[in-house]
Amino acid sequence: MSSSVQLTATELFERAKTIHENIRTWRRTIHRYPELTFTEQRTASLVNATLVDLGIETETEVAKTGVVGHIRGGNGPVVGLRADMDALPIQEVNGSEFDSTRPGIMHACGHDAHTAMLLGAATLLKGLADEGKLPGSVRLLFQPSEEAQDSEGKSGGMRMVEEGALQGVDAVFGLHVDPFHDVGYVATRPGPMMAAADKFELVITGSGGHAARPQSTVDPIALSAHVINAVHQVVSRRLDPTEHGVITIATIHGGTVDNVIPDQVRMTGTIRSFTPKARDLLHVELKRAVSIVEPLGGRADLTIHPGYPPTVNDPTAAEHMMATMRDLLGDDHVAESELIMGAEDFSYMAQAAPGCFLRLGVHNPDWKEYYPVHRADFRMDEDALPIGAAALALTALRWMEAKR
Repeated sequence: MSSSVQLTATELFERAKTIHENIRTWRRTIHRYPELTFTEQRTASLVNATLVDLGIETETEVAKTGVVGHIRGGNGPVVGLRADMDALPIQEVNGSEFDSTRPGIMHACGHDAHTAMLLGAATLLKGLADEGKLPGSVRLLFQPSEEAQDSEGKSGGMRMVEEGALQGVDAVFGLHVDPFHDVGYVATRPGPMMAAADKFELVITGSGGHAARPQSTVDPIALSAHVINAVHQVVSRRLDPTEHGVITIATIHGGTVDNVIPDQVRMTGTIRSFTPKARDLLHVELKRAVSIVEPLGGRADLTIHPGYPPTVNDPTAAEHMMATMRDLLGDDHVAESELIMGAEDFSYMAQAAPGCFLRLGVHNPDWKEYYPVHRADFRMDEDALPIGAAALALTALRWMEAKR
C-alpha cells in the first residue's frame, strides 16, 4: 500500500542530485559507443543490466532492440516514460575524454542523455516503490530508432506502439535536450508542438541532347527552374497564412558533363506541417506545382513518402507537466514552447495515450556559442542530467497522485 505522505519536489530533486554521477557515467558510456538505428544492442544491454540490478522487471528485444521496464507500485495509474537510444551517422569533432570511439557515428542529438536520464528516473521511482510511496506503476520505454526507419518504413516508436508497449498506459511523457535554452529552463505547450515530416522524391524528365543545340531538346534543367519557383510559392500563396508549413527542396542532381543536356533531373526534399488540413493541402499543391513542366513538354514523377505525424501534446497532460515543472524549477524557469518544425516519433506514443513532450535546456550559460543538435560539435552541460531525471520521475509521480 502506498504512503499518503507526498514527497516534495525539492526532496525528489535532492535525491536526483545524489545520483548525478551515475547518470553522467551512463551517458558518457553510451556516448563512447554510439549505435545507429535498430543496432542498439550494446546500449540495450546496458539499459537492461542496469534495470535488472535495480530489481526492475524487463522485456528485451521489443521493437527489435528496445527495452521495456516495469516498476510496480500501488493500484493507481500506469505512466509511461520514454527515451530514445539511437545515434546519428556523424563524425564527432569535440575532442572530449568521452568522444565517440566509432568512426562516423555520434550521439549528436542527445539520445545518450535521454537514455541516461530515464535510467536516473527509474532509479528514483524504484526507490519510491520500495518505500511504498509509488501510488501506481511506471512503464519505462527505451526505444530504438527515432532518427530513421527500417526497410518497412517503421521507426522504433511506431514498432513499440504496434507491439503493445503502450497498452494499458494511462499517460506517457518524454523529453528532449534543447541546446538553445540554458540549464534549469524547460518548455512545452498544449496541442501541436513538433511538425509532421514527409519526404518527397521528384524526377523531371525531358529529352536530352547536345548542349549546343538546346532547340532540339526539352531541357529538364531549365524545367527544374520553373519547378523550384513554383514549389517555393506553395507555402506563401496556397497555404492559409494562419497555418504553418515548410516545403524545402534539399537535393538536386542532373547531368554529367558540361556539353550534354541530360534527360532527367532528380530532386528530393521535405514537407513540414502541424495539422492534417495543412498536411493534405501541401501534398496536393506540391503535385500541382511540379506539373508546371507538362505544358512545356516535360514530365514530373512525384513520390511523397509520409513520415512522422505531428507531435501533439494532450492539453491535460501538458498542463500537468508544466505545473509539475513549475513546482520543480520555479515559475520563471518554465516557458511555453514555440512551434518546432523538427519531427519526433514520440508522436505515435502520444496518439496511443495522452502524452506530453518536454524541451530540457542543456546550454551552459557561460558558453559564448550554442551547439545545436545534428552537428559534429553538439555538446551539452551535464548539470542538466539530474534535472531531466527528476522531471520525468516527478511528472510520473504527480500524475499517479492526481489520478488515483
